[in-house]
Amino acid sequence: MGCETTNLDLLNNPSELTPESADPDLLLNNAQLRFVAAIAYNEDNEDGLNVRAAETVRMQHLFGNYSGPFAASNGSLDDAWKDLYRETLQDINVLLPIAEERDLQGHIGIAKVIKAFAFVTLVDIWGDVPYSEALQGSAVIAPNVEDGQVIYNDMLVVLDEAIAALNNASIMPADDLFYAGDASKWITAARTLKFKMYAQMRLIGNFQSEINTLISQGIIDDASEDLEFKYSTVSSATGESRHPYYALCYDSDGADDFMNNYYMYLLKDDKGFNDPRLRYYFYRQTPTAPEGDFLDCEGDAVINFCYIGDFYWGRDHGYDAGVDPDQLLRTTYGLYPVGGAYDGDDFKPVTNNVGAGGAGIFPFMLSSYVKFLMAESALTIGTTGNPRTLLEEGIRASMDKVANFQSSAITASLSNILIPDDPDTEDVNEEVTVGDRPEEYLITTDNVNNYVDYVLDAYDAATSDEERLDIIMKEYYIALWGNGIEAYNMYRRTSMPSDMSDPVIEAGSFMRSFLYPAAESATNPNIPEKPVTTKVFWDTNPDNLK
Repeated sequence: MGCETTNLDLLNNPSELTPESADPDLLLNNAQLRFVAAIAYNEDNEDGLNVRAAETVRMQHLFGNYSGPFAASNGSLDDAWKDLYRETLQDINVLLPIAEERDLQGHIGIAKVIKAFAFVTLVDIWGDVPYSEALQGSAVIAPNVEDGQVIYNDMLVVLDEAIAALNNASIMPADDLFYAGDASKWITAARTLKFKMYAQMRLIGNFQSEINTLISQGIIDDASEDLEFKYSTVSSATGESRHPYYALCYDSDGADDFMNNYYMYLLKDDKGFNDPRLRYYFYRQTPTAPEGDFLDCEGDAVINFCYIGDFYWGRDHGYDAGVDPDQLLRTTYGLYPVGGAYDGDDFKPVTNNVGAGGAGIFPFMLSSYVKFLMAESALTIGTTGNPRTLLEEGIRASMDKVANFQSSAITASLSNILIPDDPDTEDVNEEVTVGDRPEEYLITTDNVNNYVDYVLDAYDAATSDEERLDIIMKEYYIALWGNGIEAYNMYRRTSMPSDMSDPVIEAGSFMRSFLYPAAESATNPNIPEKPVTTKVFWDTNPDNLK
């Protein structure tokens, strides 16, 4: 009777983790990492959105038809959807009230920029997606989709909230993986994302005033402000920190992915001379030309290119013949942006740690991209700037970005160059010897000036704004190497470049939006599957994409 008692009816288990006990830095860190994974990872067939988008627009080789088992089928999109909803957006959902309670305005600002970018990407890829009913757990187990334009409009508000928070931030995250806690750069990135959204919507409204305001406030216009994710050279049993394209294609098995012949042709032959970025974008493993079983497309009247010469082994858009054992022969990703090898005519098969060892980047939004979007906007709706000047600035910004990327790897490659004795022949039995530094293949001032002069001459000779826009978009497309999503957006918005190569098979209807992931459509009765011809809200382009 005289003993004190303790209430054992505990409602909270002290050993159980709760949202309130979460570390804001770690939550934000994981949100950033899973957002990058959803966009950029590259595996055998369960790939990030960038792979699937790049395949549709000839940046990477499409094996089969557009919605086939090796392309943007609903079964290949499950992981990207989960990484965006269950990881990125869910972590942000948990983080924001914690950060509000602790007045962590920097965390709030960054989280809201990523939230907006995630939802904008979901809309750009799928169209109508779960939004206000999403992320409710057991309260809403089958969320409905909502109109993409409503989501876009809300994300413009979210970005304004992000800018306000960042302007009042006294504490920034310890492990910001993009800008190392620089609030001013995040503000610039937030404005740039708004600019991209308005530019994306130019077919459905007049956003001249909004775009001009953002340009005057300051958007990404210098490489130091580029929104990019940097990979490292670290690979271990517990994690892979190298660029996922490098991890897939630079190992003892050789290159898994095929390069697309059309895209390589644009840099190699389209202008009658090599694009200075050619050797930085692509790496050739062999000084021999394909023949026999390695060239089974030869003579096929349906094939556009088959082999473009100079030891560039690739495949045409949609070509789905059996795969030969050419992983140590086919052309693969080069130095930029995956951290691979610069092609200095060394002709060595890819192995681990070749080139920059995977220390690449995923380029979300670069200053060059912004210049091209500004040129498009200036030409089509009369926003700030001269389209011709912005076109030139975009080309030069792209050249500078590539030339200054991992320059030590270029030096290492050029220290042991192998050049064919007879560069005019592609004899598979030719011998190679150590040669001189191939200055003509580097991004030099003269090479860049010659390239710019060629493009501007073509621009000046154009007789319509449609022709001028086509030139701008082709240069934007070339500069976008590494970011297939923006290329996919561009093609649906403009139908350009107008000379996109045709599929060499019956590829089916071009995907105006992706199929909903199988794991979602099979379990959520409120997300029935839709045809790939369903357009996203900002896409009012004709139905003639190929």
